[in-house]
Amino acid sequence: MGMCSIVYAFTKRFRNESWMPLATFVYVMGHFVYRLFQIQIISVIHEKLILNFQHIDPSTPMMLMVLRLTTFAWNVYDGTLRDEDVISSIRHKVVKEFPSLIEFFGYTMFFPTFVTGPSLDFMDYREYINETGAFQKIPSRIWPTLQCVGLGLFFCGIYAVYMDTYSYLFMSTSEFVDNFNIWQRIYYCQMSGIVARAKYYGIFKMAEGVCNLVGIGYTGNGVWNRGQGVSIRDVEFGQSFKQLLDNWNMKTARWLRNCIYIRFTNQKRLAGGKKQSTSFVTFVTFMVSALWHGFHAGYYLTFGVGAMFPILARSMRRYFRPLILEPSSLAWMKPLYDLLGWFFTWTSLNFVAAPFVVWQLEKSLAVWGSLHYYAVIVLISGFVLVDGVGGGKWILKNVGKQVGVENVSTRSKQVPKKEN
Repeated sequence: MGMCSIVYAFTKRFRNESWMPLATFVYVMGHFVYRLFQIQIISVIHEKLILNFQHIDPSTPMMLMVLRLTTFAWNVYDGTLRDEDVISSIRHKVVKEFPSLIEFFGYTMFFPTFVTGPSLDFMDYREYINETGAFQKIPSRIWPTLQCVGLGLFFCGIYAVYMDTYSYLFMSTSEFVDNFNIWQRIYYCQMSGIVARAKYYGIFKMAEGVCNLVGIGYTGNGVWNRGQGVSIRDVEFGQSFKQLLDNWNMKTARWLRNCIYIRFTNQKRLAGGKKQSTSFVTFVTFMVSALWHGFHAGYYLTFGVGAMFPILARSMRRYFRPLILEPSSLAWMKPLYDLLGWFFTWTSLNFVAAPFVVWQLEKSLAVWGSLHYYAVIVLISGFVLVDGVGGGKWILKNVGKQVGVENVSTRSKQVPKKEN
């Protein structure tokens, strides 16, 4: 209540100042990190809090409050700008009319999304409460709700049945290494990743079902995806890390993109007037995500190494994708290119995600060590061969001529822009 009151007063007083959203972010994130440090490090070990049921763990509602308040600050500031000065993808979310105190607290304390999310924009809440926009006429909520709840229970069931059979934590033991060969360990890692994600799929889908139940999940034109937190198909069958990340924890991904990544990439450096490197901003964004999750070392291993894969994928896409697109004579290999993209993305995800679940540094490294660090080796080799020694440019230039790709140098510069 105190943090929300301060943000309300601060954003109302300084909503015309360009530094207001950043100052709000620093305050809210700083306050949250301090509380999270008390919960995870100082007070009691986080696992003991949960297992003994002695206390309520407030970290998840606080995480969601960070998303709401910082997004609200940016939307309020954007509402003071001309439409052409606002990023087009978030133009419909700007807050032109500052809310009353009761409306603001109605949004921040909105019960259906308070505990587990998803985090919605203020304008979504305003339209829902006032029954405007898509909420003027909401169709039957029964089937959209049952779909999400049923799917959520299904994945919770998968997790409950297989959580002991396929466990990242077991991979950190000597027993795992002694009783499985390397190929069996890699297979076990993939299955452990599926089971670990099943828990989150269950949570995401049931939270989405709550949004559909109360009606705020309705988007319009018969579509119910405003409360969607994950696209299971795109996560499991994504052909790139970008596609995967855009569809996992979608509201948090949107927050990272709209409040951090886009803001950094659109700000010019004081010296030279150049925009920030997208690779640098990508890494910073992943580290903010790690800090937002907490202080367990596993988070930083997952997000630190995970940040490198989209950067490598961007280079590989720049140099290799033009070779399998029309008018290239290798265009028939496009399905194979997509299949390999999915395979390396999926197997790398299951490797990288292990520390996120295991938490502890020693056990996280033990899991990776049992797999001979295969994804890290692929990552380093890719950077060295594609960018380090110029292999990507050489292949694009020389192979491109052989397969009939015209204007290779021009195409290589256009592709990243399309992806970004």
